[in-house]
Formats: sequence, structure tokens, C-alpha cells
Amino acid sequence: MLRHNYHTHTYRCGHAEGSDEDYVVEAIAQGIVELGFSDHIMLPNFSQKSIRGDYELEEGYLKSLNSLKKKYENRIKIKIGYEAEAFEKYYPHYRELLDSKKVEYLILGNHCYLNENNQVKFFFSHITSKQDVIDYGRYCVKGMKTGLFKYVAHPDYFMGSYLKWDSACEKVAKNICKTARKMNMPLEFNFGALRRGKRQIGEEYRYAYPYKRFWDIAKKYKVKVVLGLDAHSPRDISTDKNDAGYRLIKEWDLNVIDEVEI
Repeated sequence: MLRHNYHTHTYRCGHAEGSDEDYVVEAIAQGIVELGFSDHIMLPNFSQKSIRGDYELEEGYLKSLNSLKKKYENRIKIKIGYEAEAFEKYYPHYRELLDSKKVEYLILGNHCYLNENNQVKFFFSHITSKQDVIDYGRYCVKGMKTGLFKYVAHPDYFMGSYLKWDSACEKVAKNICKTARKMNMPLEFNFGALRRGKRQIGEEYRYAYPYKRFWDIAKKYKVKVVLGLDAHSPRDISTDKNDAGYRLIKEWDLNVIDEVEI
């Protein structure tokens, strides 16, 4: 059973629900001893409605979580972080957040990338070509090598829309896992898509991710695996909603670690 979860969102991102305290209360009820909040990072001079909160919401995010950390300090450990993309332009901002201790950690959620005009060029949830897969892997590995991130969220995210595992997928998976092993960086087995159930993708009826062939490679490279609920509602923390994930972890015999040092 999961006792540490570092992947929790809040209503501020525009596609999650529930109060911050609701997540904490549900986590305690489910026996979680350490809850990390990692909402989609709020960035100065950058807006993505319904994807991440505007930068003006950051003060309230930090104030609320620090208050809950103190209120529940005898019942659960609360960690404050963000899920952030490998946006090179914002690396100095990421570093400042960490150095100033405004947040305690970042996780790398490689959802999209920016062009030279600071505009989203492509969403990796819409991958359809080998080049798209290669681009996903390239940005992911570059982000991993910065040392800014504690782990990689849903590293097999690229399989969410890609129709068939091929040589590009194999190459990208190996590069991500090789980098993770070299840097001693965990990869996240993500429960979010599992809760949404299986669907037809290409010729397979499957979950968008986790994708077994990726995790077979992770196992070969002996990569550390951290579990992430990717909670967008307090209900997502409930154990019965995540039973499919626990079954796959056992079936695939993954090298799961209990917690991440933050």
C-alpha cells in the first residue's frame, strides 16, 4: 500500500477539484504518512487556462499549504512542490524557487514544450509520429540532466496517443531509463490514466499509460520506481480507485521504492 505520495494537484490548475485540506484529510484516512503537493507550476508572464494556475495564485498556494503543514504536523508530513516541464527559459526561476525554499521539490512532468517566442509549440499528449516521440525523449532527458527535479512523472506519457510501440519508442525508453539509472533518479509509475480506464489506442485496448514495454526496459536498467497518484480530486487518493495500479506493480515486479528523500 502506498504511504508516500508526491503527486497531488489543487483546484488552482483549473482541472482539479476539492480544497487543499480535503486532500490532507483523505490522505490521513487512507494511511498516507507523507503527502506532497505538486500542482502544475505557476509561471511569471505565462498563462495556460485550465492547464496551470496564473502566477498570481502562487502566494495563496504556498500560504495555504504552509498553514496545513503546521496544522497537521502531528498527523502527516506535508511537502510543497510543483510539477514542471523542461522549459529551459524558466530554469532560473525553478532554481530560485528551490534555493529560496519557497518550495521543497520539483517533479518533471513533460507535457509540452515552448518555441522561441515563449509559446507552447506542441503538446506531447498529441504524439502521432516518430519525430514527436524523439522530441519527447530529448526534452525529458535534457530536463533530467539539470538536477532540478526529484523524479520524472509518467515517463511513458508519450504512449498516451501513440498508436504502436516501435523503434523510436524503444530508443526513447532506453535513453530515459539509462539517464535515470546514471543520475539515480526515480521514474514514476503513474496512477492517473489507470483510473480513467482502458480505451482503444491503435490496435490495442489498453491504458494510455503505464505501458508495459516501457516498464520492462526500466526493470532491465534496474531503475528505481516511485508511485504517484497524480491526484486531481481527494477521491483519487481512495485505495479502491487505485487497485488496478497495485495489481500491475505486482504483476510487472517493479523495483518500487517507498519514499523519495525531500
